[in-house]
Amino acid sequence: MNTITTSFLLPTTAKPEHVWQYYVDLSLRKLWETDLEDFKLFGEMKTGAEGIFKLQNTPEMPVTLSKVIVNQEFTEQFKMPDMGVFYFSHQIVSIATNQYALKSEISLKPNQNVADSASYHFIKQLSDDIIDKTYALKNLVER
Repeated sequence: MNTITTSFLLPTTAKPEHVWQYYVDLSLRKLWETDLEDFKLFGEMKTGAEGIFKLQNTPEMPVTLSKVIVNQEFTEQFKMPDMGVFYFSHQIVSIATNQYALKSEISLKPNQNVADSASYHFIKQLSDDIIDKTYALKNLVER
């Protein structure tokens, strides 16, 4: 099956360097990603870095940063044996001169044996979650 992707774009008055802190500092990230228990990288925050990601009520998961551009974007990649490869991209995009938006994008490359209905429910649950988290981030960075 092909990759399934959905994204959410929310304008912000915050500058990229200010938003970036809320992406990379765990104590700040927990303020908007409230179900995040732990996020550790083994090395620097750069493309290819590996680490551990832990949400409440879930086991720790290995994570790889598949893309990092400072003050613009970082994308987490998770290999989920029963589902496929999942990507969660956190972005700060320019929408006009000195105008920015927070963009959250999730993608799933399902395993061949995963039913469409399972992919649908997985993406739907997470898409609702990224809207809530993006609004929470916007409220924090615009204080």
